[in-house]
Amino acid sequence: MTLVVAEPTYGDEEHATINAVIAGVVMPGAVALAATPRHHAALLAAAPGAARPPAEIMDVLRPGGVTLRRMRMQWRGLAALVARHEATRLLLLSAGPETLFVARALVARHRQLQIHAVMHGNMADLPGWRSRDPRRRWIDLRAGLGIAHHPRIHLVVLEDFIASAAAAGGSGWRGIANPLTVWPHPTAAEEEPVASTWAPGPRLRLTVPGVANREKGFDDVLTLAAATPQHDWFVTGRLGSEYREGPPPMPAAPGRLSRGDYLRTLRGADYAVLMQQPAYDLIASGSVLDCATNRVPLIALRTPALTALFAPYGAPGYLVPDIEAARALLHSPALRDPAAYARFQASLGALHRDRTAAALAPCIRTSLGLPV
Repeated sequence: MTLVVAEPTYGDEEHATINAVIAGVVMPGAVALAATPRHHAALLAAAPGAARPPAEIMDVLRPGGVTLRRMRMQWRGLAALVARHEATRLLLLSAGPETLFVARALVARHRQLQIHAVMHGNMADLPGWRSRDPRRRWIDLRAGLGIAHHPRIHLVVLEDFIASAAAAGGSGWRGIANPLTVWPHPTAAEEEPVASTWAPGPRLRLTVPGVANREKGFDDVLTLAAATPQHDWFVTGRLGSEYREGPPPMPAAPGRLSRGDYLRTLRGADYAVLMQQPAYDLIASGSVLDCATNRVPLIALRTPALTALFAPYGAPGYLVPDIEAARALLHSPALRDPAAYARFQASLGALHRDRTAAALAPCIRTSLGLPV
């Protein structure tokens, strides 16, 4: 068996932390890892000194829709990679709709090839509006999932609750027929902070981790912030595009933070506040996993995704039924209870430890047919 690994979608630092964990897990075993020079540098920064497959260069277009040009570029890069190494396994660290068409073409050309494609936030597009234009429908996610329904194409989702939600469907949309492979969402052991005793200041520091957008419930967060001026509110990251006109509604970074700056800012928060919308039942939230790694408890809506994620570990913070309950909680002295805070941090730490490279190696390596 010859395994090659490729990042066909992201040319910058996006998902580098996750990819660095997976790349470390598949060593020994993979003979090459293809990505842009910038992404290779981000992998090195995410896990300096970690073992990973020999680097190869892959061209990646900038983000911006599903296009035939993107499909052709991915075909050229991945077909050459598979042929050069006579690969029998291809691990795609991400996959857009166009990648699924390329995967089907690859398994048609190479009769022994097995493909594993990691679906990050893609499944969140399933409940959304679908264009009536046949030119767009032909290459959208639904079409890609249909074409990728093949015994040698394995779609990987990063948590059980995503597989369940994608198969079940929901109001106004049908579940998918593709069998899904489940890996827990990776976290980086190297990012775990030094243990310390929580010592809140006179004003609690509350943050929205990652990109502050409507899907993450940022409108509700702004409502909560306006109602609780006794706390300091900020975004660990940047504002979504819908909030960039006019004065910033909350302190935020002007652009993408380096991973180091992002972690330092997140660790300065007492709680992370997430009012996530239903689309997040189909997303393994990197922001939530960052909070777990860095022991930042949550104040969040009690969604099916969060309930399922933390069921084996205990509460990661305060999970509330609605925004009114969140508003009441933010006025409550319960937020300063050190015993409760320690329990939350213990739950977050337990989830993080189950998703490090050492913990995930048996699951991922067995899935790929590598010796454990």
